[in-house]
Amino acid sequence: MRSGQIFRGLTVIFFLACLGVSFAGQAPGVGYDEKKVADFYRGKSVRIIVGFSAGGDYDQYSRLIARHLSKYIPGNPGIVVENMAGAGSIIAANNVYNVAAKDGTVIGNISGPIILEQLFANPAVQFDLAKFRYLAVPVSETYVMVVTRKPGVTKLNEVMGPKGKQVIVGAIPGSTVEHGAILMRDVLGANLRVVSGYKGTADIRMAIDGGEVEGFVNTWQSLKITSIDKFKSGEWLVLAQLSEKPIKDLPTPNVPTIPMLTKNSEQQQLLKFGASTPNEFGKVYVLAPGAPADRAAALGAAFAKTFADKELLADAEKGRLEIDPMIGAEIHKLVVEFLGMSPELRGKLQSALKGKK
Repeated sequence: MRSGQIFRGLTVIFFLACLGVSFAGQAPGVGYDEKKVADFYRGKSVRIIVGFSAGGDYDQYSRLIARHLSKYIPGNPGIVVENMAGAGSIIAANNVYNVAAKDGTVIGNISGPIILEQLFANPAVQFDLAKFRYLAVPVSETYVMVVTRKPGVTKLNEVMGPKGKQVIVGAIPGSTVEHGAILMRDVLGANLRVVSGYKGTADIRMAIDGGEVEGFVNTWQSLKITSIDKFKSGEWLVLAQLSEKPIKDLPTPNVPTIPMLTKNSEQQQLLKFGASTPNEFGKVYVLAPGAPADRAAALGAAFAKTFADKELLADAEKGRLEIDPMIGAEIHKLVVEFLGMSPELRGKLQSALKGKK
């Protein structure tokens, strides 16, 4: 963990939180009456709905946050974590947007990459990401392609092209776990058989243990938490980094990044916007549109203060959970800019991701 850098970033965020600077999506500068907010939350529970199954990295981050968030919300409500897995968190996002209470007592923990499903007009998407109120992202994510020793490969070039060794990879519909694998296969030519339909990375890890699949695309931040021993023992290897810059603490040396993986600028753009950029706001915490502005501002400030909490940071370090947060309006800006992608690039990206085999 980059403790010095993280501490400096958190100090700035904490300072902004104390000043009441923009924490709630499209409502910059909203302040709040602490007594009024406390009167509402006192004696209530706030639910965090996680869009993935228990045991995965989304779940672990939410349970870490839940242990520390209450003391920073006026009125100190109880915090309850619930899992609503399915469709890469689209089911949870639909629920928070359309069904759950819009009074500030329900927070969604959803996946940033479902923005691609909205961009491509997936009929399962019953929300508009531009209209959510954004609270926080605990850390931006970087995805890597991982394989076990079972298929007998040690380098990416061994699986490239139709004559390369085939690797069976597990995937979660509508997530970068699926998108990354499809881009590796259909844009770069890796010989992958993508088995989709899993509800979370914990399920895929079980499938790997059971011999159903031989690898997957997942965040390095998650893999450090759940599976670092697999890499230390050599049971698992990293073949590719779906990022523009190399990850500093990878145990596998000389793993290619997007500039090294791609042959031209079009391939580079497809991998960047299909697997890298959406994960800048990957593990995002949101409120439904219509949530009262004062409660949204209070929750945004509470998240910022929670991420600066010494006890949370100590717990995060013990659990190998990296904390380098983004708060509120900055997230909303990224979402709106992404949804404004040019029609030409959107069409190419949709063709690459939706031409599934």
